[in-house]
Amino acid sequence: MERLPIRFDHSPEFQSLLAGAESPSLLRIALELARDAYPELDIGTYLGRVDALAERIRARCGGPMKPQKILGQINWALFVEEKFEGNRENYFDPRNSYLNEVIDRKIGIPISLSVLYWSLADRLELPVVGVNLPAHFMLRLAEAEQPLFIDPFHSGELLDWQGCERRLSEVNRRSVSLSEGQLAPCPARTVVARMLRNLKAIYLGTHDFASALDVQRRLAAVADEDPQERRDLGMICLQLDRVGEAIDPLQSYLDAQPDADDVEAVADLLAAARRSIAQWN
Repeated sequence: MERLPIRFDHSPEFQSLLAGAESPSLLRIALELARDAYPELDIGTYLGRVDALAERIRARCGGPMKPQKILGQINWALFVEEKFEGNRENYFDPRNSYLNEVIDRKIGIPISLSVLYWSLADRLELPVVGVNLPAHFMLRLAEAEQPLFIDPFHSGELLDWQGCERRLSEVNRRSVSLSEGQLAPCPARTVVARMLRNLKAIYLGTHDFASALDVQRRLAAVADEDPQERRDLGMICLQLDRVGEAIDPLQSYLDAQPDADDVEAVADLLAAARRSIAQWN
């Protein structure tokens, strides 16, 4: 499948993710995403704040501690002292997805709070992994004898397998049973794509195509196995009258999905875009 050109020179950690880095910093990537919306954002300042919080927790841990004791110290610092919490009142506020805002306002959604929590655990050499659950992202202790899940949206509550299913049932308002595959660790690309899809849904839901464009550019790159993300990039470009930029992603979608239900409509839009470009020349 043909890949679209990658243009993220201002986002070195995001570039490393696209290049296949084994363990990219999700914290840095999340802050690079936030800089699209906040161009003056100083990433180093926020990294320093997370480092300082991790050092505060480390000082309390002293020597070797059992993983659950370390989790308890993270929870105390993050949710009791710093008063981070899940935003239940305004879940779809885009600020919940931008990590600078999450750190400043101390409020977020499951995946943004999980990235922050995960970053602290990494600094404390506590191995956790992300779990891409339906409608509710969580973390999992990587080396536990029995599955142990961490829910940063609910103050770092620790859950076993059955507790995780109950939480998902509450969130989805229906009974949820989880397979071992659904509870498996997810790769960094999946985490980043989920963050971006949250923002995409918010911006498209409010017809804020200008804000959606940077999000969709990144999403088309990180989820390059999904031709629909390239189609959506082309569509957003058309909405913003960026006709030239729409042509390659729309053509790429048609090449990848020749039997899709919307091929005729997309082909008509592509033809119209090419006619517009020809007229300009």
